[in-house]
Amino acid sequence: MKTILIPVDFSETSSNAIKYATDLSRDAAVKKIILLKSFYTSVYEQILPTPDFLQLSADDIETERQEIESQLTFLGQKLQNRCGETIEVETTISNEPVLRAIYQVIQDKHPDLLIVGSDATGEVSMIGEQIIEIAKSSPVKVLIIPANSVYKRIEQAVVPCDFEAVARLGLLQGLNNSHGWLNPKLMILYVDPKKKHIGREDEYEAAVKQLVNCYECKLYYSEDKNVVKGILDFAGGNNVQLIIALPGRHSFFYNLTHSSITDALSFNARLPVLILK
Repeated sequence: MKTILIPVDFSETSSNAIKYATDLSRDAAVKKIILLKSFYTSVYEQILPTPDFLQLSADDIETERQEIESQLTFLGQKLQNRCGETIEVETTISNEPVLRAIYQVIQDKHPDLLIVGSDATGEVSMIGEQIIEIAKSSPVKVLIIPANSVYKRIEQAVVPCDFEAVARLGLLQGLNNSHGWLNPKLMILYVDPKKKHIGREDEYEAAVKQLVNCYECKLYYSEDKNVVKGILDFAGGNNVQLIIALPGRHSFFYNLTHSSITDALSFNARLPVLILK
């Protein structure tokens, strides 16, 4: 893994994502970390008054931009001091909205991983508010860092799936080569509240072993009707450091509604979620 992209908004949420990335870089072959700040001023903000009935002038907007540049430069220098000389830290400001800014940097800089923080209860950040849209639209892997998450070396990871998504397990092949820190024992958790797996365990076991033969892995089952609770309960009881979400319509992550994804991210206060592409 050569390059990590982190969108920032100077909130506690993004600060924790940066700290996690810094600690992660000690276990991974990271060469560059890019900090991205979106400074988007819509036409309406330029022509309509603020709630205090103040009209933003071009000078006001430029002053704010300079302040943000100063904050971002300071943040970049602080990160560089923590990472040392082996990792290049780059800062960039975009005039585009967050989603477009992220996509543009991905196209230009080709990062291997996008790291975003999810909001803590009671906190609303610009990045955290758009985390679902960011995760779904990103063309590269996304690592979501909960507000209370502290980096621990990835030794065990749970991969929730259902049998319709088993073919997607092939995406795990080679992940441990492209991400040097990712060589954990895998716990494939078949989420099956309807108990369709009963009597077909051998078939599922064979399919998993064929697709995920580069890892030490084992197949488990969850019959909890609350899918997210079943996954988090399993992870909490098995010393897991990471949840890996498969892509596609059968993914546990993408198969949830917008509101239930938000609830899941709020409920999951500890474990990072890696969303494959």
